[in-house]
Amino acid sequence: MNIIKRFKLLMALMSTGFIGNLLVIYFLSKGFSYAQIGLETSVGVLGAFLFEVPTGVVGDKISRKLSVLTGFSIHALGTVVLLFIRNFPMLLLYALISALGASFVSGSFDAWLFDDLKHIGREREYREIMKDAKSITIPLSSAALIIGAFLAQFYGFTLPLLLSFLVELSAIVLILSIPEYEFKKTERTYLSHALSSLRELLQPGLFWLVLLSIVVSMQANQFRKFFEPYLGGILAGSLGTTLMGTLGLLGVVEVTVRTVPRLIGVRLRDSWSRKAYSLTPILIPVFTVLSVLYTNPLWIVTLGIGLTIITAAFGFNLNVEFQHRIPSEKRATILSLNRMLAGLVMAVFYAIYGFSVDVLGLSKARMTFAIVLLMIGAGFKAGEALGFLEEHLKLSHLEEGS
Repeated sequence: MNIIKRFKLLMALMSTGFIGNLLVIYFLSKGFSYAQIGLETSVGVLGAFLFEVPTGVVGDKISRKLSVLTGFSIHALGTVVLLFIRNFPMLLLYALISALGASFVSGSFDAWLFDDLKHIGREREYREIMKDAKSITIPLSSAALIIGAFLAQFYGFTLPLLLSFLVELSAIVLILSIPEYEFKKTERTYLSHALSSLRELLQPGLFWLVLLSIVVSMQANQFRKFFEPYLGGILAGSLGTTLMGTLGLLGVVEVTVRTVPRLIGVRLRDSWSRKAYSLTPILIPVFTVLSVLYTNPLWIVTLGIGLTIITAAFGFNLNVEFQHRIPSEKRATILSLNRMLAGLVMAVFYAIYGFSVDVLGLSKARMTFAIVLLMIGAGFKAGEALGFLEEHLKLSHLEEGS
């Protein structure tokens, strides 16, 4: 199996989980409140804020392969904690372990892949390789999630969690088989390298991309956070059952709304992909508002499908553009810094949102936050229309390839 096929298989294993966002219902079934779950998410992203730069520097100064391997090993440990979770401190421990594992992987995996492609002279194929990888990961993750949802409904959450643990162990074995070609290691000290990477990130060409990404992440996560109990409550009322009795159906919805449409999003023709990238900051909060105004389950699922398509196109384009704008020797650290800054903002966001849901209820909280985020998204569009942000936010890599 050549190196590209191994990376594609690894990406498939990385995205294959048997629980997905049904994890929220697992936490609810353990007796945790929305506020506690919001704090768990907040601690997780705050942990990412603290861990991202040190783990990114490990990737740039020592080994990106070692960083990814360490991350997967830690994440597998997090799954073990998840299996035996009993109280709120264990919930927070799981959040921190997961954040640490993800931090080791986040910046280093993309840097490892891109630079291995550069070594074999195929970095220009990065966009197409990522598209091909999605063709593998999306059907596989869809099937796994549906299986896991029905297993959770009929047998409890332990079995799908065990299956997820086995997938993580398989990924560790695969990582060991993928070579890491020599890359240009930085000779700077830890602090000097981190500060130099931060200055690079704060340049307008990267900073505005980062800021836009954070805003869109807040918009998308606000739609998706507590989406399962929100829709599950509507379905339970319609079907005369309980939230736990809707798990299998929610698994199908999860695939329909979140997973399969991603393939459409990353496979859009370039002209449509540009439009999706451009309209995303406005459309996402509008979708959230509409999901509150009209509570028909099929309507909400349709909105979720549309949201996933445009966010997949947005995220794919922004990631490729970002990779082309950053220098190789700082790649892992800059990517980690990007996630660190996003994590700091999202930590505050999740904590506030979790408490707001407890106080206002799901519907009112969804509406309030969506309106605020719509105003922020409109600000970005105004900046583009006035020409201030147009140069910084355009997809230059598509223009180069045309």
